[in-house]
Amino acid sequence: MTTLKLQGKLKVGRFLRRLNRFMVEVEFQGSKVLAHLPNSGRLVTVLVPDATAILKEKRSARRLSDYDLFAVENSGVLIIVDTRFGTVAGSKSHPARLIQDVEWLLYCSPERKSESFSTRFASAARCQAVFLEIKSVTHVVDGVAMFPDAPTLRGRKHVKTLMRLVEHGFDAGILFSVQRPDAKSIILYHKMDPLFTQLLREATRKGVKVFTQTLTFKPSNNVKIKTNQPVFSFD
Repeated sequence: MTTLKLQGKLKVGRFLRRLNRFMVEVEFQGSKVLAHLPNSGRLVTVLVPDATAILKEKRSARRLSDYDLFAVENSGVLIIVDTRFGTVAGSKSHPARLIQDVEWLLYCSPERKSESFSTRFASAARCQAVFLEIKSVTHVVDGVAMFPDAPTLRGRKHVKTLMRLVEHGFDAGILFSVQRPDAKSIILYHKMDPLFTQLLREATRKGVKVFTQTLTFKPSNNVKIKTNQPVFSFD
């Protein structure tokens, strides 16, 4: 188990409503404020009116809001909604090897968008990189985590990329980062996106590995990371 200490002071408010995919309204210190929601999922088991909202202050002239919504407490369960944190936790919990998020930083040497696919593979080969796509999971029903909670075109694209990496001789995998502690198992939400399930089945047959981790957020600003939990299965 690995423990991360969050930087900065977190603020506590009350979730009011979701305005669009990436913006929510929160009551904080008696006023209504906007907070950026770094999560495009539907979050139907997470964002409920009057839930406790955990905010990070992020002030900038270029932003529409002064806060990020980091976590929500729903029915006594603290759930990290910031999908970016799964990548942070994944890199910290696997220190023995170089892990890179395919979505954010595909190759360990600096790249330019004009570089070809094969050229960037050659750069990665020199680093002996392990490529890991990290997917944040917040949808849990009766102790079962499910991904995705909305159709994911990007997720399908990422699985295809992982398959191409394996075909070129690299190690590649997908890490499901379950960002709440109440899941005993994790499955694919086939009814939500059957094509994603089909692609991941094909990817595992070709050698793409599936990993899991569970994040437990504590009000003392600590996040505990348990690797290989919960147990993943296709059914």
